[in-house]
Amino acid sequence: MKSIFERKINRMMGNRIAFLLVIILAFIAIYDSQKSKKIEQTLNDTYERNFYDLVEYTDNVEVSLAKAQISNSAEYGAKNLSDIWRKADLAVSCLSQLPVSHQTLEQAEKFLNQLSDYSYSLAQKTFENHPLSAEDLANLKNMYERCKTLNQTFQELIQSFQSGSIQWSELQKDRESVFAQEVANVSVDSFSTIEKDMQDYEGLIYDGPFSEHMTNPSILGLGDTIYTQEMAREVVEEFLLKERIEEIKYQGMVNGTIKTHRFEVILKNGDSCYFDVTERDGRVLFYSYPKEVVHESIGLEEAKKRAASFLQEHGFESMKESYFTHENGMLTINYAYVQNGVVCYTDLVKVKVALDNGEIIGLETKSYLSSHHQRNFEEPAISMEEAKKKINPNLEITSEGLAVIPTDFQTEIFTYEFKGRVENHDFIVYVNANTGKEEKIFMIVDAPGGELAI
Repeated sequence: MKSIFERKINRMMGNRIAFLLVIILAFIAIYDSQKSKKIEQTLNDTYERNFYDLVEYTDNVEVSLAKAQISNSAEYGAKNLSDIWRKADLAVSCLSQLPVSHQTLEQAEKFLNQLSDYSYSLAQKTFENHPLSAEDLANLKNMYERCKTLNQTFQELIQSFQSGSIQWSELQKDRESVFAQEVANVSVDSFSTIEKDMQDYEGLIYDGPFSEHMTNPSILGLGDTIYTQEMAREVVEEFLLKERIEEIKYQGMVNGTIKTHRFEVILKNGDSCYFDVTERDGRVLFYSYPKEVVHESIGLEEAKKRAASFLQEHGFESMKESYFTHENGMLTINYAYVQNGVVCYTDLVKVKVALDNGEIIGLETKSYLSSHHQRNFEEPAISMEEAKKKINPNLEITSEGLAVIPTDFQTEIFTYEFKGRVENHDFIVYVNANTGKEEKIFMIVDAPGGELAI
């Protein structure tokens, strides 16, 4: 039998162990709480930065739209419209990264997308010294008024954030409630004002990828395998590498032209990134890691190599660089699929590379997934030499080949592609490989951050 002394010692040891366990558990609880608060603060900082960037972009767009209505110089008008195109596109990116449901901001996103693409189409006209028509000016005025209303709503939201009546953490919870089909509270209603401002926006009819008659293309690049939420989650884990991930938040289904599972991913460094994974086939339709690049440490050629390697690793075979833009410490490159030496400009993938460390921070595959399929190319009805006779003899040809180009009606044209120069200007000419018709001519001009084909 144990002595009284031994029992007393055992009891004391037991008390000490219990005390130590309580201390350890308390430390773990404090650590988890601090870690959770840190993640929440990082998320709040990211949301706030995206929101204020959004406000800055749309504010700049409003000013540029006002200028576009009175500009009488083709050179200034083209530069101004190109600026609207870029800033509206950046605004869409910021809008998509806010913790608000897609349905709440659908019309605003549609408006900014169309504004971006419409400005691009008008920039093409002004670059070619064609004056804007009365209809063009009326459209710009209408879009200016819409943008002005949108900015007024943004200013009201800024005041709400500053007063504390709206908080990003509440919006995040509200979005999760919306996707869970629960009742959302007043925070989401505050952002739904944006949708009310845009609810009677009918859109524009013009030649561009966001025009009303171009929003329902056939989806040729996806199979019939249906991916569940868990299967799509595994796609995200594989894409990012599981060891980088702190938490994955499912945000529901997005019923766009291509139906997707949407995720927000919290990385172990506290940053957030965003994914849309297709329900059919489980392909990454959209990926964005909105990090800030302070210093550029790698060159453009190295960034292009990393982008090409990334595409190869993720199943995008036989891709050729088409064009790129370099802005805000990031390189965005468009790649086109090549089949049997034919460049298919219908099957495009956009990759964004951070120039501080070469990390891939953006991917967009909608065009590729919508159009990609194996084509049965027949021998062209006319030869390369015959096609050359159809173009201006003054064009000093620097490269030639076969290409598939899209039309405004979701069809394709099999063409010869000729790149060349005339009087120090670069051009691309497309000649129908079967009829000899001159289908498209683009002039390549320098634009801020890259080159523009107009």
